[in-house]
Amino acid sequence: MHDPKKMGFVGAIIGAIVVAFLNSTAAAIPAALQVTAVAVLVPAATTLINIVMPIIFWLAALDAGKRTGFWGTLFGGIAQLIMGNAVPGVVLGILIGKGVDEIGWRRVTKIMMAAIIILFVLSGFFRGFDLEMLKSFNLQAPNWLENMHNAITLN
Repeated sequence: MHDPKKMGFVGAIIGAIVVAFLNSTAAAIPAALQVTAVAVLVPAATTLINIVMPIIFWLAALDAGKRTGFWGTLFGGIAQLIMGNAVPGVVLGILIGKGVDEIGWRRVTKIMMAAIIILFVLSGFFRGFDLEMLKSFNLQAPNWLENMHNAITLN
């Protein structure tokens, strides 16, 4: 358990066995039953991913301490606005909060914070969040910003 190389090999073997088992099980299910399973499981999985998981991760962030809860809430809210799911932001908030709790604001945590900010800025830009935010405030987007988005998108 303390040797990463052995853990990698064992994890790869276990993963291959699990994937083979899941694929063979999925192939053995009749087509009529697959349609019913999809009709039941897809809404359940959507609810799990969009509602339950963000709440569980957010509660974990709050449970980890004030600083971690703050960063988890902040980044989770930003991720929900930009990406439509708070889980990535809450996880990044947990990483920042626990990193600062353990080692303080050192070079590693500052670099991690800069990388997270750059990630959110780029993600928001490429998803058109800046244009949508300007529209929601009833402001006209500058032509140069619209032209930059039009040049980057592959429509």
